[in-house]
Order: sequence, then structure tokens, then C-alpha cells
Amino acid sequence: MGIFSFKKKTPPKPPVIGLTLSGGGMRGIAHIAVLKALEEYNLKPHIISGTSAGSIIAAFYSFGKTPDEMMEIVRQTSFFSRSALKLSKNGIFSSNFILKLFKDYFPEDNFNILKIPVYIATTEMTHGIVDFFSEGELFTPLLASSSVPFILPPVRMGDKIYVDGGVLDNLPIEPIMDKCDFLIASHVNSISYDELNKMSLMKEFDRILHLAIAKSVYSKVKHCNIFLDPPKMTKYSLFNKKYMDEMFQQVYEYTCQELEEKGHKKSSQIESFL
Repeated sequence: MGIFSFKKKTPPKPPVIGLTLSGGGMRGIAHIAVLKALEEYNLKPHIISGTSAGSIIAAFYSFGKTPDEMMEIVRQTSFFSRSALKLSKNGIFSSNFILKLFKDYFPEDNFNILKIPVYIATTEMTHGIVDFFSEGELFTPLLASSSVPFILPPVRMGDKIYVDGGVLDNLPIEPIMDKCDFLIASHVNSISYDELNKMSLMKEFDRILHLAIAKSVYSKVKHCNIFLDPPKMTKYSLFNKKYMDEMFQQVYEYTCQELEEKGHKKSSQIESFL
């Protein structure tokens, strides 16, 4: 080699971005707004974990549905309707409407249809532990992760019984922490402190549930590079999508503002600068 020969530098590898999506019932729609903003700021995740509604959003996104397509699916789908009412000792609603959603949009009941690795959190009832699923059968873990106690029936897998992963871990960062370089978490249950005498029974249930799990959620903030926690989210219903567009816009704008404050720029801003 001549004295003027130079070794070609290998460009640095882009960071692996991880994303964790909390539970939140119909507030899970807010995660779609977060995903839309992350894409616009070149922060598309390479690995995702989620629980309850967050696990469903994770699966649809990983399968290849865009945020706009997911919003259209939400508009066309009936959730927690009267036809799904099934009063029993196991839950107020049947989970058939959720299973139908999966069968309508996923071609196969297997994790291998997903293009981005996804980890689904569930609560295993007998031993009181969190179990994560990332391979094999897809629909049953998704159902289990979303089975809010007393609202939807528990799910049996083998000799174990599972309920909503959010009961024990509503921000399941653990399975992806050591698999990514940059961790983003989206939490959609920040509490709106309304007067108790103005609350419905469902609102009281919502408040009690999220007061109980809040400490566990916020203890994980220190492990996240970005923690998204849009304010007063419990003003939106766990079980009703009536204000979904308002919520989407609020969370989209909040996420964009948070990303800007942390120094991230939209793709369009970078292109215009160049």
C-alpha cells in the first residue's frame, strides 16, 4: 500500500430504537398518534413491547399497518358494544369482538407474520407473575394481555390462566431494555383529578386501577430515553371511542412538542435545512 492509502471508515450503525406501549383500553388509540409522530421524526421503532391495548397496537403496527390505516380500522370496529355484553362471573363482556378483529386483519395466528419483534406482557394468575410472549401463537397472548379483570374473561393457555398484563406491569420495558440502544415509552393513563362526586362507576374503576399501578409505571421513567405521558388522559374513557379524534390530535401535538424539546427534527425540517 502507498503512503497515501487511507482505510475506509465504516459508518456508525444507527441506534436500535425500542418502544414500549402501555395499556389503557380505548386510550390505546393515543399510541397510534405517538407512532405517527415518531415516524415523522425518524424514530421508527425496531423492537416493541406492549401490554393490553398497547400490545394490540404493537401487533398491528409490526404487521405493517400505518397509523392512518390503524385509525381507519378503529373507526370501522365496534368495541364494547351492547351485542358483546355477556354478564357472567368471568366478565361483563365477551372477548369475541377482539378475536374477530384479529381474524379479520391478520392472515395467520402466529408471531412470524410480524415484521418487527414484539413482546406481549400478560399477568399469570396462579403464581402472580408477568409472562412475556414473542413467538408461536399470536391471538391468544393478545387476548390474554387485553383481558381487563371483571370486564373481559381470563384466558387459559395450557394449565395456566392469564389476565391483562397491565395488572402487574403496565409499562413493560423489561423484555426490550437490553435489546435496544434508545428506549421510548408511551404511557396513556395520566390521571385527571376530577371531583369524585361527578364520577360514574366506570370512572371510579378507572381511577382506582390506575392509582394502584401508577407507582410501578413511574418508577421506570429513569430507564427511558424518552417518556411520553400526555396529561389528563383519564378524562377519556377506557371503553368508549367517542372522542378518539380529539384524543389523537392532542397526543400527536404533545408528542411532537416533546420530541422538538429534546432536539429531534421532522424529516421535512431536515430536508429543508439540507
